[in-house]
Amino acid sequence: MSTAQRHRRRELIASLRALATFLDSHPQLPVPRYGLLRVSVHTNYDTDATSEAEAIAEVERIAALLGTTPTVEHGHHIAGAEFGSVRYEAVLVTQAAMDRRAALDSYRDAIALDEIEEA
Repeated sequence: MSTAQRHRRRELIASLRALATFLDSHPQLPVPRYGLLRVSVHTNYDTDATSEAEAIAEVERIAALLGTTPTVEHGHHIAGAEFGSVRYEAVLVTQAAMDRRAALDSYRDAIALDEIEEA
């Protein structure tokens, strides 16, 4: 792990602790009622992976460290573990999945829905 990575890791952990301390000392502040707070690591950006195959391997490596199995659905590779209401996850979205989404979105401006008038 590089010096910059170690620094970023220490900074993130300190920031999470600071947030927890702040929320604990300010009980009037709301916190999410539903769902999970997510800490997401995108393996094609947040690791040293230099190819999509390496980024997928990183998701698998992280899954093993978390003691879980990655899920693969529609080009999304995800491994995660929940710690109460906080979820740590590693994510890789393949280029093919991003291309499919871009193709779908390319039609967005070509379709106009008629407004439905309320009676």
